[in-house]
Amino acid sequence: MKSSKGLKNFLILPVCLLLFSAIPVYAQDAQLLDVTIDQAKGDIEMMLPGTLDWIPIPEESGNTFSEGAQIRTGPFSSATLVLAESSVILVDSLAYFTVEQFFRSGNVVTTRINLIIGSITSTLNDETKFENDYKIITPSLTETLNSGEIKKVVSGAMYNDSVRTGPRKGADVGSEETGGYKKGPSAGERTRANAQKRESSAAQGN
Repeated sequence: MKSSKGLKNFLILPVCLLLFSAIPVYAQDAQLLDVTIDQAKGDIEMMLPGTLDWIPIPEESGNTFSEGAQIRTGPFSSATLVLAESSVILVDSLAYFTVEQFFRSGNVVTTRINLIIGSITSTLNDETKFENDYKIITPSLTETLNSGEIKKVVSGAMYNDSVRTGPRKGADVGSEETGGYKKGPSAGERTRANAQKRESSAAQGN
């Protein structure tokens, strides 16, 4: 009986040692990355992780923060955030979001942006030396940002959560004159088209 119990403990011990040794390896591998406030205009505030106070962000560029920080912009305000070497975020007025995660583990940079209300436009840099796992999350959708892609995500009570995708290599998008988006017929063009349909129907009836 004792030998059986001793053998069981002998087999369990290496497994436990392996598990415990793997924990610090992951902790050392995961590296928090900085978000740099490149431009700030108007009324912009930040709440750092572990605090409950909103602090104003000065318009001077170069201020940095890490994951867990919350950002909100007032009326007629905007900001440009540079996420290390991976992406750039343009923040519109009346926006509120959290940089939930932003870290590098090995050759993968993980980014999670939780957009509560307002709109942000994200651009993932092309030809980076890292792989990117980048997601923008709103109350009703989760959107993945791919290499070289520009996406404007809109969220909040006054909006239908939506996504607009800008120019990307190989994508079927509009010209520069339309801002990179496909342009539909204008109201005048639709009115003329409907009038022509009515005239054609009337002629066939006669």
